[in-house]
Amino acid sequence: MNSQITPPKYLSRYEAANHLKVSAKTIDRLIRDHRIKAFKLGKRVLIYLDSLTEENINSIKPRF
Repeated sequence: MNSQITPPKYLSRYEAANHLKVSAKTIDRLIRDHRIKAFKLGKRVLIYLDSLTEENINSIKPRF
């Protein structure tokens, strides 16, 4: 068997804002409200690409 594990994809705040067609401040608010998953790496904030779904952003309790 040849199973390959693909690492999770990450986006910066500005890449995520561009992906969702919103501002970087909106991304900050979504992170603060725990609607999208993110973490800090040094001074950078990286966002999990799989958390940028319409369901997570518009729901009261996002699915991770």
